[in-house]
Amino acid sequence: MKIAMIINSSKENALPIAKESIDVLSKCGAEILLAEGFENQFQNVQMINEEKLYSIADVMVVIGGDGTIIHTAKKAAEFSKPVLGINAGRVGYLAGLEGNDLGKLKNLLTKNYRIKSRMLLSVKVGDKEYFSLNDAVISKGPLSRMIDISVKLHGECISYRADGLISATPIGSTAYSLSAGGPIVDPDLDSIILTPICPQSLYARPILIAPNEEIIISAVPPEGTGVYLTIDGEQVCPVLPKQTISVKRASNMRVGFIELQEGVFLNALADKFNFLK
Repeated sequence: MKIAMIINSSKENALPIAKESIDVLSKCGAEILLAEGFENQFQNVQMINEEKLYSIADVMVVIGGDGTIIHTAKKAAEFSKPVLGINAGRVGYLAGLEGNDLGKLKNLLTKNYRIKSRMLLSVKVGDKEYFSLNDAVISKGPLSRMIDISVKLHGECISYRADGLISATPIGSTAYSLSAGGPIVDPDLDSIILTPICPQSLYARPILIAPNEEIIISAVPPEGTGVYLTIDGEQVCPVLPKQTISVKRASNMRVGFIELQEGVFLNALADKFNFLK
């Protein structure tokens, strides 16, 4: 088995975790592939251009925080390659393993794992399409003023006056959407969560929408400010006053997360959010 390892070396524990992971996997007969640039940290490991890793590897192992896992998972989805995250960050909600549990990596070689398929959002603005694993956020500019947001669904329209609007996947339901008052959704369910950010109306509540629906969103900012679309906290683009944003489930691309143990969803809630304790 060829295992590509993506390492966020800016995380304090990432390199020690990577070295131990390589040792465990190599002893089980895995072929380890690393992106070029780690020649000084690792010997006797094959170094390959990072863009080629996704097409060559059988499995992508990501060592970092949730941001690194999200970024890698979306790339891996383009090549239909499964992803296993190892937490070297703070929360690590998307990680399948912690740094103190690396002995379970041998399960990769014995095929003793499950692959959970997770939905992505397709977000279109003009002629550009973005894919989101967590959320797509429409928000105001730097001025402290609300924006008027229109949402069209089933041919009908609802309006929000708020600081912004979050369109989240079930995976993203525990991220920004949760902080804004949205529900926690089991990631085995495909759905789209709409959560307003600091709405003016006390009756503006989050909405759970069927995954086969297309949501059309437009936003009008006050004079002197703007509206921005942020995808998974890493891609930002301005939205013009008359532009519409299409949000729907990506039809031909999904992320496969590797689970090496049972009860990952509830265990993650308990461990990461002190939930059910």
